[in-house]
Amino acid sequence: MPAPIHHVVLVGARLLDGRSPEAIADGVVVTDEQGRIVAAGPAQATTVPKDAERIDVSGLTVVPGLIDCHVHLALRLEPVHDRVQRSATDIVVRCLQAGRAFLEGGVTTVRDAGYTPAGIKRAFASGAFPGPRTQVSCQPLSQTGGHGDEWTPSGAIIATEMSDLPPGIADGPDAVRRATRLQIRAGADWIKVMATGGVWSAADFPDSSQFTVDEIRAIVEEAQAAGIRGTLAHAEGTAGIKNALRAGISSIEHGDLIDDEGIDLMLERDVPLIPTFNINFSLMDEARIARGEVPPWAVEKMRYLFEHQQRNFRHAVERGVRVVMGTDSFAGMYPPAELAYMSEYGLGPFRAIQASTIEAARLLGLTDQVGTLEAGKQADLIAVSGDPLTEPELWRDPARIVFVMQGGRVAADRRGA
Repeated sequence: MPAPIHHVVLVGARLLDGRSPEAIADGVVVTDEQGRIVAAGPAQATTVPKDAERIDVSGLTVVPGLIDCHVHLALRLEPVHDRVQRSATDIVVRCLQAGRAFLEGGVTTVRDAGYTPAGIKRAFASGAFPGPRTQVSCQPLSQTGGHGDEWTPSGAIIATEMSDLPPGIADGPDAVRRATRLQIRAGADWIKVMATGGVWSAADFPDSSQFTVDEIRAIVEEAQAAGIRGTLAHAEGTAGIKNALRAGISSIEHGDLIDDEGIDLMLERDVPLIPTFNINFSLMDEARIARGEVPPWAVEKMRYLFEHQQRNFRHAVERGVRVVMGTDSFAGMYPPAELAYMSEYGLGPFRAIQASTIEAARLLGLTDQVGTLEAGKQADLIAVSGDPLTEPELWRDPARIVFVMQGGRVAADRRGA
């Protein structure tokens, strides 16, 4: 059973509340027995209950818990001969292990972008297993031969079947409506749409369009009718990005080849971009390639896309597109590095923090619960060594995340390490 929640006060912090780039030099955060924030502000102006448990975070910077809007708890970069050995039980265990690792690394809330069953979010929510607050999209929807179709040129389909992940391959408006309803029945909070080809898939290309506007619109309509959180589109190619936007998609994932017309649509419809730099660097990592974890075709396509993505992301930021953190992280990867990449490629340190907190909470419909350090919100927070506003590269180093709290419970404490 999880440890009980106590009345807690964090003292000695340098506080960044997620709303303002102005840090509070001597800040405190007071939480109650329900795991909510009672107060967050300067020590001299904040009342601290006498019976509160004090946690000294002197010398650290406290920020809201990170929110990653594009993860895959069920996946791992691994050679094909390892993939084919994974049973459904192995995948569930992986999800639970990845969730714990993400949480202890400072990611307190996630949106899973595919292949994780709804039972995982329930396991985390129940407190039976440590993990982030989780929203799921169950099985991504793909056209036949699309980015979500696991078919390979040999004719083999390399995928682990899970009984609570309904099939996602569908063609035509009527079929995609049914496929959407199946995911919703299975507990999906979001519907993931493969609107273009991708890097990992063997049989397509990132700049190819997949699903018509009418097909994507049918998916969006079903999600809206059911009242779930929304829809997200894997969208790398120029035309497919615009198809998804015209159909009413809620967020664009990757967006590597976006052009000005696509940016116009995003601004007009207030749709955020989720760049996912983290997976790009992982796919180009020479050690992973040498171990056979990344197939040759994926390396080739990623190198083709990466220069375009850097340039187009900078341009989208300059034009005012909303950016939300999403890493495309698999099990065994380190999501917080995304903040360093976003900062480096044009967003800057403070906006990178906001993309990972307040803006991410807005996308997930959780602004009344998480995303900032203020009274009434869940006590989701992390303490890092150093100043992320002047040293954004600290996000690349797991050792710099010293303390993690989720809902008033301490998830990781490395202050004495």
